[in-house]
Amino acid sequence: MTIETLHKEIERRWDKHLSETRRVLKVPSVSMTGEGIEKSAGIVEDLLGRLGAKTRQFKGSKTSHPLVYGNLDVGADQTVIVYGMYDVQPVGDPKEWDHPPFGATIVKKKPYGEILVNRGVVNSKASLVGSILAIETMLDKAELPANVHFLIEGEEELGGLSLPKFVFKNKKTLSKADATFWFDYCENAEGVPGLGLGFKGCVYFDLIAEGTPQGGPLEGELHSSDAVWVQSPVWRLLHAVSTFVDDNERPAIDGIWDNVVGPNKDDKALIKELAKDFKQENYLKEIGVKKFKAEGTNNEMLTKYLFEPSVNIAGFLAGYTEEGTKTVLPPKAMLKIDIRLVPNMTIEETRKKVKEHLKRRGFTDIKMRNYIDYPWSKVSPHEPVSKAVIEAMRYHGKEPEVWPMSAGSAPMYLFDQVLRVPYGGCGLGHGGKAHAPNEFAVVKGMLDFEKSVVTVFHKFAEFSSK
Repeated sequence: MTIETLHKEIERRWDKHLSETRRVLKVPSVSMTGEGIEKSAGIVEDLLGRLGAKTRQFKGSKTSHPLVYGNLDVGADQTVIVYGMYDVQPVGDPKEWDHPPFGATIVKKKPYGEILVNRGVVNSKASLVGSILAIETMLDKAELPANVHFLIEGEEELGGLSLPKFVFKNKKTLSKADATFWFDYCENAEGVPGLGLGFKGCVYFDLIAEGTPQGGPLEGELHSSDAVWVQSPVWRLLHAVSTFVDDNERPAIDGIWDNVVGPNKDDKALIKELAKDFKQENYLKEIGVKKFKAEGTNNEMLTKYLFEPSVNIAGFLAGYTEEGTKTVLPPKAMLKIDIRLVPNMTIEETRKKVKEHLKRRGFTDIKMRNYIDYPWSKVSPHEPVSKAVIEAMRYHGKEPEVWPMSAGSAPMYLFDQVLRVPYGGCGLGHGGKAHAPNEFAVVKGMLDFEKSVVTVFHKFAEFSSK
């Protein structure tokens, strides 16, 4: 059976597949609050069970959301891991939505035609369901060319424990896989699919300043008139964190650049290709920004974007923040910081450098509260899985943009660094407003996405056999 025949079978089943996807989308699965998580995990396990996979759920801790695992053995020569997520971001203010956040509403919108509006439709619940349904189609036609380990997590948005603990616990079995697939809607608004071969890492922590015996309120707010002779934890924290960057907001933490290696030969070649068609003004318009804080050629700017670390203040909490006035000297201030890691930076070394940086400047009273962090990860463009994904996009008449890294972060290090299994992922389809009100995906693209999953599987089988 040819790839094209399988595509026609997906077209024949499309109404049923779309209905199935909408059914799953209508069930909330907000990892931040836990709303609908258990029910959604059960739905995902049922979908995998329908394939004949041996399934189970796993929790990394008592408070973790379940990872859904499935093992589907069809007796193939190749074995792959399919990674996905069923959790979504909170809705936010429902009044900002034009349609119910979990209504899976289909409406027409220019220039896309029909779109489906729902929280999680583009990030990444709908593509998860589409992947499973595409695999089911191949299975039903006895044309699934690989055995599959499914790793579907319910706390990706939180950076939870279930996925890493499961991977380490089952390392011996999972490391025998030949590749890892993660599928998503990867086309931009112009219809060009983007393939990322790596991810920056992310170190996330809180910095907390409070009143101490050396100064500052010890038992609660003071009247702001006391600021003339009582130290402010807020100012202390601001002074401390202001030393983390220079005047251009470039990272200035002592030693943070020591291990940064920059792009290799393959990376430079890919950046050179990307730079040919990259339009800085279009990207600025897309993200709603007037200008970049740095200037340079396309090659220079893309290199900076992909291969330089960043230090970002993600949130700041202190004192009175409501309408009107309240003159107080707050007893506590907290900043949320994320540092994006590039090759060859490490999590522990970065945390250590932050602490030593503060210590050298006398800020020994400022506390650091850590979270679960992601190391950077990277796959060669010469891997069979990379070649398969690129050729799959070309099969559909699309020349993909191949990015050597993504500036975002994801737990893909578990595959290439822990399991030593190269990963790759790309799919047709387009959507927008991830994490924002009115998140949407183009309906026709959702159909094309399922076809592209079939194509990737079969192209990988071709490259692996070679």
